[in-house]
Amino acid sequence: MASTVNTDWHEVTFSVPWRVHGISTGQDAVNIAVSELGKRVGNAGSNVRNTDITVQTLGCSDCGSETEALLVVSGEALVGLLLTVEVRAPSADESGTIGRRELGPHLPNTPLQPV
Repeated sequence: MASTVNTDWHEVTFSVPWRVHGISTGQDAVNIAVSELGKRVGNAGSNVRNTDITVQTLGCSDCGSETEALLVVSGEALVGLLLTVEVRAPSADESGTIGRRELGPHLPNTPLQPV
């Protein structure tokens, strides 16, 4: 008789820096970054589902206002994204590791930091 491992779906959120080349506005950078990340995550294995991508926000400690995590210089942009996915894993503690293993091959040279 084969033993089975009990696995459930656990939500995990990763901070993902995304570079965009040849853009003219910050909104273009955000749109392209979300689209490109979404396409790559869509190719991940069956252990990842229900993807949600949002732009990270940065808060000002002095005035309390928030702004998007976006830097545009000379047509190049760095966009801070939050990638939330459900990962099939034996425990919530292991979901981040399994998520990085499933997503990593589709996002080469891109750090996936659980938050």
